[in-house]
Amino acid sequence: MLLFSRVLTPVGSPRKVMPWVADITAYVNANSPLDVTCWAGVFGYPIGTVAWSSFVDSQASLAAATGALLSQDGYFDRIDAAAEFVTTPGQDFLREVVYGSPADPPPVGAVAQITTATALVDRLADAVGWAVEIAQYLEGVIGTSIGVLADVYGTMGGISWIGVVPDAAASDASRAKIAADTSYLGRLVATKDLFIPGSGHIGQVTRII
Repeated sequence: MLLFSRVLTPVGSPRKVMPWVADITAYVNANSPLDVTCWAGVFGYPIGTVAWSSFVDSQASLAAATGALLSQDGYFDRIDAAAEFVTTPGQDFLREVVYGSPADPPPVGAVAQITTATALVDRLADAVGWAVEIAQYLEGVIGTSIGVLADVYGTMGGISWIGVVPDAAASDASRAKIAADTSYLGRLVATKDLFIPGSGHIGQVTRII
């Protein structure tokens, strides 16, 4: 199972940007087999960042779905409509699910915390093993599922942890539980020899569509 994400940072007034975001999301869902959710970057990303995500069975199925869109004038019309406020290239991510099973799409308003780090290439297998272990440990602490995903493209060794909760209040509660856990920080000591120093990043997104 793969998670495909497309990330853009439009500029300008949300009065113009958000109707376009809603329109193109609805179009893709209506005119392709993809089940796309749309998320807004809240913390850890440039202001205005928007991400579309969809789980797919394979890269071949993703290519078939996006190829169909690229033959439709309606899709290109919507791309053209964004020329005013999409002034820099977006970025596509493809991540393979290493641990966890995709659940039904969370509701609008759900909050996802995305933690990323880059493993040392010669310790990649050990880093993936630790990534799964810490995800399982945190699931026991906060009572919420955490997926572990490995980057298929981009910088080699990229690993992501993604946990989704219903709302911001649940995110606060999860963070408080982790802060109160006395052994969590001790478990992070193992990352010194597994990940590139300074490569860790924590971001938060909220589902808007």
